[in-house]
Amino acid sequence: MFRTTHLSAAISAACLTLLPLSAFAVSASENVQQANIASSEEDLEVIEVYAQKRKQKITDVSVAVSVFDGEEIARQQLKDTTQLSSLVPNVKITNNAGEGTPPAFNIRGVGMIDYNTSTISPIAVYSDDIVSGSANNLSVNLFDLEHVEVLRGPQGTLFGRNTTGGAILLRSKMPEHEFGGYINASVAEFDTLSLEGAVNIPVSETTAMRFAMSHQDYNFSTENQMPGQPDGGLKQTNLRLIVLSEFDDLTITSKFHKEDWSGKPKPIASLGINRTDGGGLCTPSQAGSSLCADNFGNQVGGDDFWHVNADTADRKHDTDSWGASVKVEWQYNDDILLTSISGYRSLERFHSWDSDGPGNFVEGSMGTDNTLFSQELSLGIDLGESFWTTGLFFVDEDIKQKNDFDLFRDFRAIPALAAVPAQFFYDNELNNRSFAIYSQVEHQLDDVFTVTAGIRYTDEKTDYHANADLDTVAGFVPDLWNIRGAVEDDEVSGKLALNQKLNEDSSLYYSYSRGYKSGGYNAGYSTSPAQAAESEYSPEKLDAYEIGGYFQFWQQDARLHVAAFYYDYKDQQVFVNQTQGVAVDHVLKNAGDSTIYGFESELVVTPDVDWELRLNIGYLPEANMGEFNQHGVVVADNRLPFSSKWNISGAIIHESVVMGRDLTAQLSFDYQSDFYFDQEENAYVEQTDFIVFNGHISYEVNSALTMTLWGKNLTNTEYSELRFNSIAALGAVTELKANARQLGIEASYKF
Repeated sequence: MFRTTHLSAAISAACLTLLPLSAFAVSASENVQQANIASSEEDLEVIEVYAQKRKQKITDVSVAVSVFDGEEIARQQLKDTTQLSSLVPNVKITNNAGEGTPPAFNIRGVGMIDYNTSTISPIAVYSDDIVSGSANNLSVNLFDLEHVEVLRGPQGTLFGRNTTGGAILLRSKMPEHEFGGYINASVAEFDTLSLEGAVNIPVSETTAMRFAMSHQDYNFSTENQMPGQPDGGLKQTNLRLIVLSEFDDLTITSKFHKEDWSGKPKPIASLGINRTDGGGLCTPSQAGSSLCADNFGNQVGGDDFWHVNADTADRKHDTDSWGASVKVEWQYNDDILLTSISGYRSLERFHSWDSDGPGNFVEGSMGTDNTLFSQELSLGIDLGESFWTTGLFFVDEDIKQKNDFDLFRDFRAIPALAAVPAQFFYDNELNNRSFAIYSQVEHQLDDVFTVTAGIRYTDEKTDYHANADLDTVAGFVPDLWNIRGAVEDDEVSGKLALNQKLNEDSSLYYSYSRGYKSGGYNAGYSTSPAQAAESEYSPEKLDAYEIGGYFQFWQQDARLHVAAFYYDYKDQQVFVNQTQGVAVDHVLKNAGDSTIYGFESELVVTPDVDWELRLNIGYLPEANMGEFNQHGVVVADNRLPFSSKWNISGAIIHESVVMGRDLTAQLSFDYQSDFYFDQEENAYVEQTDFIVFNGHISYEVNSALTMTLWGKNLTNTEYSELRFNSIAALGAVTELKANARQLGIEASYKF
């Protein structure tokens, strides 16, 4: 059951106090209403995006893009990029191996669920134009942002590095030539304390700087029933400094950021599936209940969904990262802009994990030392009826892994089983280098039609050195394998699109895109020399056909974005969980040809000056991987992991005036239909459909101070971030619980 605390009681009482005020709020005066109407119309008319690396009206781009301003991100209490999926149709993101590890991003069925720290996701995150690189860098805290864009579908020209699925663009708030800032402080259940703030400092007539920070200190909502074992939680501190210098024809933007995360991982639930009465197997819905135990007689210790039983006292998480970038924009004349973007990032991370509950059977750690350098030069030329963008892109990323995989340690004390346990130590090094040249032209054929043609040539190479040692009761085996190799390939990708202008506020687009993701090497948790030797994988290619549109109607009180798409996947890279004996092998292989098609829509309606209604619908009737059998690795023609057929979300927002001050109330929801966590379509690792409600009420106490009451998962919906098939080894399903209901209160002060 949900834990009741004094804080939750106080917040609930405050919510009940403010709700009647929201329901019976006094309307603003007629003049204020007219001003709000004008402002609303202006907002709807000018929706600008950077989906083509320059500011454009959303109706002028031939890309399915969802855009959110920083205020909306803050209002939704979204902590990091893994929580954006609640706002975007056909997008699913999860911390599939626990918070702080490489997350799983999935857009329109295209994604990667690998736990390995060397993996490069088919979805890239660009933070102020700097590419994320490997999946280690995909989880980015969201604070002090101007806006966020989610580009759905292959971005094979302008954002072409391994973006077969899409790209997420984060734009920080830029310094301004006026002193000011804000401080947000929040407390919530599960010992959650949050502090966020920013200060804007003018330095001279040409230079200003902005310093922003975010600090989160919180526990997870899981309750560890094992005596002396923690519930888990993290402390995350994020700092950012941006210096902006603007001269007559030159703009220089310098950025420095640092992240420090530490704490205890979220404890897993090891859901036994053997009936304790000897009656065979529990049903998937019974797994983990008091009716069931694992192969060793262990149980969760209760029927409460958020109860777990895990020995995680010796598990920990630590992340220390920093980065810097310089963006130089030279406006040669009114029509030519030359841009240079240089970036560097360093990440050191250690995360130890437990997959077996109270025993010591399947445990390990993932350590990474990751450095990335990127450089991009681009030229934008306005030719009147045409706009030409061309550039060069280079990235060099070094990944040093120090992982371990500890299997059946408890058997070492049992003479008859002492030969079974094994602990693998991995010392892998990978170097990923990518060079690309790209060019895109947008040409206005007439007042109605604009054609976009883009092409990108990419040359990538991965050098790898995989080394593993083995420890058993019989002795230590150094260099169980010591493998060196390289994977090199090149490819042409691009786009061809036609934009049809219906009027000043509406347009249609028709597009074909070729996406490409390079090959590489994956051997983070191999258990044999043969498996390590066969861990190379080849490139994947995606041909995407799409029709979409952006419409405004009802006197600009309604906005609708729609897209229908068809994907033809070649050599899809599929991460496979496959059981051989009692061990679980993690392999990344190229599957056969896959097919994905679907539809999505985003509707925003403002029926009245005080109301806003939002509804997003994502539909994936077909999202199947290609069937193949390669060296004993068998993948059926099953549905892709993390691919719900239906994804529906929305919100109701009401703004009113109470005692002369603004009061805003919002209720949002996110519905996901059934999906599987891996390719096997095993009923024990299926997430059945669920719906999550979130909400907030904020009141402007005065021009500087705003108070907000917020709640997440208001109905205490029970669902999982991950379910992993550990049945052969443990007689259990390894599960990471999603967060329980949480209520909080925030004070925001502007100066």
